[in-house]
Amino acid sequence: MQIEHSIVIKRPLAEVEAYLTDISNDSQWQEDVFESAITTTGPIGEGTAGYEIRNIMGFPMRTEWVITGYLPGKSYTFTSTQSMVPYEGTVEFSAVPGGTSVTYRFTMIPQGLMAILDPVVSLVFTPRFMQNLEALRILLEEKQ
Repeated sequence: MQIEHSIVIKRPLAEVEAYLTDISNDSQWQEDVFESAITTTGPIGEGTAGYEIRNIMGFPMRTEWVITGYLPGKSYTFTSTQSMVPYEGTVEFSAVPGGTSVTYRFTMIPQGLMAILDPVVSLVFTPRFMQNLEALRILLEEKQ
């Protein structure tokens, strides 16, 4: 399952990037995240690791991930290291007139029985993914 969505946030690029790379903010804009943290020390960059606990269909699911690439002011990529369904993603930033364009790409890599359920999972997650990005836009635009 692949999801890609772009939004424009009426805030400066540096502010949007700082907010999104602070993983502790995830529960503020992602409806199903109730805990997230970085588990390594030092500044955000390649090798930074962390976890999230999400509410998936009423059950808590912990996933662990690592940042596999980071280009300050441009993008970061991440991949799961422990997850029921392996995943990877990219977040890209670019300055546009009046704000910042954010493109979020997310790919789940289901295996076994989960691969059969991929179309159903896509139907559930794609709208939520888009709703979460809209919540991010509203949150950051209202933030002063």
